[in-house]
Amino acid sequence: MDVQTRKIAWAAPQNVLAYHTTRVGGISEEQYKSSNLSLDVGDNPKSVKKNRKSLKTQLHLPYDPIFMKQIHSATVRQVSKPTDNIVGDSCYTDIKGLPLAVLSADCLPLLLTNSQGTKVGVIHAGWRGLSSGIIENFIQKFTRDPKDIVVWVGPSISPDNYIIREDVFNKLTNISTKCFAKTKIDGQWHLDLKCMAKVILKNLGVKNIFLENICTYDNANLYYSYRRSNHTGRIASLIWIDPNDSEV
Repeated sequence: MDVQTRKIAWAAPQNVLAYHTTRVGGISEEQYKSSNLSLDVGDNPKSVKKNRKSLKTQLHLPYDPIFMKQIHSATVRQVSKPTDNIVGDSCYTDIKGLPLAVLSADCLPLLLTNSQGTKVGVIHAGWRGLSSGIIENFIQKFTRDPKDIVVWVGPSISPDNYIIREDVFNKLTNISTKCFAKTKIDGQWHLDLKCMAKVILKNLGVKNIFLENICTYDNANLYYSYRRSNHTGRIASLIWIDPNDSEV
């Protein structure tokens, strides 16, 4: 069964293509059931590679997607050829037809493009990445004009389900204090990752921001969640420049 994909609805240029997957389809088993796309979470590598092949075939991708070795860093890499091995949590390219992928299961997947559709990028951001400046680092390398960027922020854990420690709260309050809530029920801090990313993007001058209002924790039938079950799979969000578009 093919890995299930969903076309992303946002105001990107027509020549920029973007999709995200769900956990439906594929051949992974047990806690990875069944469309896991990560080779770093303990799943059978043969299953993951077959899932990735299914994704490539289904979306008619001219190249294998670039899957980063994600390490919860603030590292940004430029992809200069289809065979690049990227270690870090953000990358960008201007190569037509080369898909960039970001894996997630609660953390934020961000897809980005300039308004001309000549350059695309991805960011993986949890609280560590947000606090260490991964979005700021990406924007600095990607463009001189943040107003020219279109950003999609994908499915992630909602604040209702995202309890953080006091030390994490202290590391993020210098960015914004409005993205937290201490509930009367549990008396603990809850973090809104999407809110935090939006604050950072707006502070940088980015205006075109599209938020996917989906909680990975609450939607177990469609999405993996690290907070819900530590040993689990990852979905992918992908972006690439249409190689058949002659105007770019």
